Amino acid sequence: MAASKAIPRERLTALQQLYDYLCEWLNFDVDTKHFVREILDSDFVKPFFTEYQNDYLEATTDLEEIDCDELMGWCRSTNAFEVPKYANSTIPNKTNWSVLDHGARFLVRVLRFSWENGGEWTHGRFSPDHDEESDLEFYQVWAILQYLQAEWEAANLEDWDVNSVVGTFADIRL
Repeated sequence: MAASKAIPRERLTALQQLYDYLCEWLNFDVDTKHFVREILDSDFVKPFFTEYQNDYLEATTDLEEIDCDELMGWCRSTNAFEVPKYANSTIPNKTNWSVLDHGARFLVRVLRFSWENGGEWTHGRFSPDHDEESDLEFYQVWAILQYLQAEWEAANLEDWDVNSVVGTFADIRL
């Protein structure tokens, strides 16, 4: 894994705006939003983002943003929560994986690990279209992935475009 780089000062304001959107998505208010950083750095998120970072962000030269609805459709169509390459702790061969494969693995691993170990998300199943709590957990973990990727990009990409990321969050605000 490459060493973390410092985020340039001129990008911090934009990241703060993204963080505020994320806090809103996670249902934290101005008095409790400091707890969101603890979630991002917790064993329920961090190791899964580290894998995503190593295997996708640092392994490709053509980064893509992951559309939430597209990722949900992918998880539905592939039955991602039951497929070993996404759900198991053993890291699979990721040759020829798409951004949706990487996103699905992050999302499935975060939610399943949380469900099984008393984490932030406790619903226990992925049941899109039939269960608002399932959808909410999915959207929240997707928003975390978007935020963490934006942090990584802000620190590591010379031509980082905050407008596309801020637009993604603004379009889906609650």
